[in-house]
Amino acid sequence: MFQADGLAENTNLSSLHPQIAMSGVPPYTLKVAKTKDEIEAAYDIRLEVFSVEQGFPVETEIDEYDPVSVHFLLTTPIPSPPDTTVQSLLPDSLTPNRPHPSTTQKPIGTIRLVPDLGKVGRLVVDKEYRKYGFGKVLLCAVDDYIQGLNEEERAVMKGIIREEEGQKVAQLKLHAQMQVIPFYAKFGYRPVGEPFDEDGAPHQKMVKDLVLS
Repeated sequence: MFQADGLAENTNLSSLHPQIAMSGVPPYTLKVAKTKDEIEAAYDIRLEVFSVEQGFPVETEIDEYDPVSVHFLLTTPIPSPPDTTVQSLLPDSLTPNRPHPSTTQKPIGTIRLVPDLGKVGRLVVDKEYRKYGFGKVLLCAVDDYIQGLNEEERAVMKGIIREEEGQKVAQLKLHAQMQVIPFYAKFGYRPVGEPFDEDGAPHQKMVKDLVLS
């Protein structure tokens, strides 16, 4: 299972994103959502950004691709709510065996991949955390995930993989809102065709050729 825990704890991820590693980014965990709770957490952060913040219809946010998608979930640890028992109100000196405050994982971002279509989408980061470059972390995680699949696991993607000059190349695609086209272009995506309307907003189809290792 793909999982990258905190920059300081994962040298491979740090080397992929050196500028992020030096920018004071908060600790985080990035993994493929497997459990019902993890997938629902990914849905929740999507609804918060796309529906509450950007105004897209709630009924269009969860679609027919979600059950067959790979969902990536980005979380950061935050202090858990304090214990409200009487003991928790006592000074530490009177409760020497009281455990230190625990943490809870807060969902702060997600992205999904529809493997058989090579379609990347639903990339969101909580507004409070956008300054840390987590959009790049999530987008690169999709490439890393695909590169980490073995031949058997890649079979579901056979429709988007071609042979070119002795190498296998997977063509990924996404539908970008107009204002984020430059962001995706930085990571190898290029516009194809004319802009079109999707859920009441103009979008641009973009594609990327990922050379498989």
